[in-house]
Amino acid sequence: MADDSDVEAALVSAARWLDDVPGVVGVGQGEAEGSPTIDVWMTPGHDPGQLPSQLLGVPVRVRDPGGPVEAGG
Repeated sequence: MADDSDVEAALVSAARWLDDVPGVVGVGQGEAEGSPTIDVWMTPGHDPGQLPSQLLGVPVRVRDPGGPVEAGG
């Protein structure tokens, strides 16, 4: 499992995808099954196959930017 420094480094690295990978509109930290993830929002019609399945040991999840937004609270 990745530690906090791995997650931070992965986020910094993944932020470059905003400029380098067509269709990427957002990058952030998420969580799946209690473990951190790198969530990448891509516009429909772009190829998520350009992204790795993990980055520095942190799983990468591709998300649809058009989905519902849930407010925390």
